[in-house]
Amino acid sequence: MDDTIAAIATPLGEGGIHIVRISGKNAWPIASKLFRAAPPQATDSIPPLKATFGHIVDPETQRVLDEVLLIRFEAPRSYTCEDVVEIHGHGGAFVAARILQSVLDAGARLAQPGEFTRRAFLNGRLDLTQAEAVADLIHAASDKALASAVSQLQGKLSETLNGLYDRLLAVLSQLEAAIDFPEEGLEFERKQAMAGQVRAVQKEIDQLIATFRAGRIYREGWNVALVGKPNVGKSSLLNALLKEDRAIVTPHPGTTRDVLEERVRIRDLHLNIVDTAGIRHQPEEIEEEGIRRTRRALEKADLALVVLDASSPLDGNDTLLLDEVKGKPCFLLLNKSDRPAQLDIQTLAQKFPGEAPLNISATTGAGLDTLVDRLYTRMLEGVPSGEGAVITRERHRAALANATEALANVVNSLDGDLSEDLVAVDLNTALEHLGGLLGKTFVEDLLDQIFDDFCIGK
Repeated sequence: MDDTIAAIATPLGEGGIHIVRISGKNAWPIASKLFRAAPPQATDSIPPLKATFGHIVDPETQRVLDEVLLIRFEAPRSYTCEDVVEIHGHGGAFVAARILQSVLDAGARLAQPGEFTRRAFLNGRLDLTQAEAVADLIHAASDKALASAVSQLQGKLSETLNGLYDRLLAVLSQLEAAIDFPEEGLEFERKQAMAGQVRAVQKEIDQLIATFRAGRIYREGWNVALVGKPNVGKSSLLNALLKEDRAIVTPHPGTTRDVLEERVRIRDLHLNIVDTAGIRHQPEEIEEEGIRRTRRALEKADLALVVLDASSPLDGNDTLLLDEVKGKPCFLLLNKSDRPAQLDIQTLAQKFPGEAPLNISATTGAGLDTLVDRLYTRMLEGVPSGEGAVITRERHRAALANATEALANVVNSLDGDLSEDLVAVDLNTALEHLGGLLGKTFVEDLLDQIFDDFCIGK
């Protein structure tokens, strides 16, 4: 990290302002080549942590590129814990790119995705879970996602994991003392006490693993597939939930021949709704690929919204659809309920017992509020209440599962009065998994995987 990096930290395109961020030991010398304070003042007299008005100039021609505010941050009082300069200019895409190019020409290197946050982690400002929370905060699409990301960024999960880590470290220190001084050894009663301590940590890890469903819903949303035979109103229902026309709606069956994914906010959560091609017997050739994609969407979905036409009797295509969704979590929706009913509820109950259908009309909006209520309730089933730590990523869940597996071996070894060396091996394994979560131990490939999800400039 000896070099100095730079990037545009604001979204590309036109806007109110743009920010070019520079970080590294040469951040201020590079900025000094381009910045002219107004009124003029010596660059070494420009104070940190204050906005200074001036101009960015081309160092070769001295031509003014933009009128800006410049803010200096001196290490370690910055996002990256390095010297940082931010240039706040007018929000044109061309002028932002022009200023960035001048910064690069003056000696900076273009930052990689997430490299500023990566430096914040490597310099000790954030642990790895907090660094991940930065990305989650940027991508948050609901109040729950935002609250979860902020909690993780402020160290709620870190505090919990560090507490568990320290308690296991204390047990390990007792074991290592016994290994270093074998003449003293560990009495069986003391081993049992240590096993109790490990069990307590194991229980708390299991409780943390149980929050993963909630964390995934908060962070990623809930995946819902809209399925039905052609022309039952799936696209109309999607548009009604979105409150805008995103899907093409015509009276002709088979209009939707590919999947269309949209994000819908439901109170403080969000859904990822996939409008799928209609499933039917003997589809046209062009529809077949769409139906294959429909089946893939069903496999990935947390819930299927099975749309039936209440104004028509059940037919072979409906039966085919109901067979497709058997055994999957789903809601049965009887659309077009504003028309005279032709669908026999008893026949439907025989073909698909156990799921009470809901009458709706995508055209009039009837029943949609009830549908939203049911979706929200189903999403939160099994989600713990309260403000405790929550894990949001598969990486978290897998590391904790590996840790608790190693701790089970520790407990078995202590209960079996096995040697301290064997116990210490499994205990070290558990600590490695917990430490990897926090970034106490890591490999570069893991960092690449995490920070590649970031945008350039963050």
